Amino acid sequence: MNNVGILYICTGKYSIFWKDFFDSCERYFLCGIEKHYFVFTDSKEIKGTSNVHVVKETVKGFPLDSLLRFDMFIKIKNQMDKFTYSFFFNSNMRFVRTVSPIDILPNGKDEKLVALVHPGYYGKNVFNYPYERHKRSTAYVPYDKNAKHYYYMGSLNGGITEDYYRLIKTCNENVHKDIDNDVMALYHDESHLNNYLYNRHDVKKILPSFGFPEDDDLPFEPFIIIQDKVKHGGTYFDKLPKKSYGRRSIYFIKRKYWSLKWRLGL
Repeated sequence: MNNVGILYICTGKYSIFWKDFFDSCERYFLCGIEKHYFVFTDSKEIKGTSNVHVVKETVKGFPLDSLLRFDMFIKIKNQMDKFTYSFFFNSNMRFVRTVSPIDILPNGKDEKLVALVHPGYYGKNVFNYPYERHKRSTAYVPYDKNAKHYYYMGSLNGGITEDYYRLIKTCNENVHKDIDNDVMALYHDESHLNNYLYNRHDVKKILPSFGFPEDDDLPFEPFIIIQDKVKHGGTYFDKLPKKSYGRRSIYFIKRKYWSLKWRLGL
């Protein structure tokens, strides 16, 4: 019998999103299939139930709360092994439409993993994809004109548990190699995810419908909304305040420079 383990992190103020996520997930996600939630949190308000398993986790601050997520998942490997499928969802996701097995589950033949095509880069030129382009990082993605390029969002991924755990284990090892070498990938865990999934042929690619930014106007019918963290939770969630226009401009120029070097193989 199929069942699903759901990995969910909500340390610090991210716990404000838990109720919306849980209620909408119960209502819309894989109805009729047994679901268990593994909630990594320091909140005293979130209580365990028959299908909600609270895993105590402390706040490490940005970006470590995100970068070290694979450490958290490895802690519960024995529990994960009990589930046919496992999925990670960002805390600020909210389901708004029924997600059926055919919509999101890999078929087990040519699909083993599931990843969300990033809504911000969907349909964009590959040279705009923010792959990790520093060769010192284990998350580095080489340019290959023969490869099919997709840039995946770190907000939703999963698959057949056995295959997904290999992803978790490999990404975790690479994150710690980078830490040991005093290197941090540009987009942290998302960069390592994209390195692992680069040019793989066993990935079920789900469209931005499953990661639809709140109040956006993408040409998709949303299944899952990514709620605006700042709108709902305030400046605590603004990792790069809007007053930092200078920093943003410099970063944009650097991205273009790195992209050109990446294309030229330098």
